[in-house]
Amino acid sequence: MRVSLIIAVTVSFLIVAPRASAIEPLTAEQLQQACVEFRGQADSPYSALCVYYVKGFLDGAVATDGRVAENVAAEIEEAESFTDRAIRTRVGSRLEEYGPSVYAEFCVGQPDPITEVVMHVVEELERYDDLDGVQAQSVVYASLRRHYPCEVD
Repeated sequence: MRVSLIIAVTVSFLIVAPRASAIEPLTAEQLQQACVEFRGQADSPYSALCVYYVKGFLDGAVATDGRVAENVAAEIEEAESFTDRAIRTRVGSRLEEYGPSVYAEFCVGQPDPITEVVMHVVEELERYDDLDGVQAQSVVYASLRRHYPCEVD
């Protein structure tokens, strides 16, 4: 009985352990490996991984930034003065004009082809002398801010 209990507990820990570990962020070196073929062979499987990472980054930014902006606007509405209302309406108009990523300091529009966006990421990867310790998300974010800045009112 005692041996079966020990085995059951051990098996339970082994089953749960992989789920409990943290998700490791993609490194810039790993992104570079995926994107290395993009210039010459944009339809290769590795190039597709590069494209999907950038698309996922953009989708995540749009989804989370939009929700954050809505939450901020809702908090401001609770007790707003004239100044607060002016700020809120300005926030709303910027959000409508540029989309949710405006608060992340980049504005990628619908007419921008994903191949162009990915090419800028590839160029950004090439700007680094050493990618050791750099996360992929930092490179993509830097590229988007450099090549797709939002217009200042």
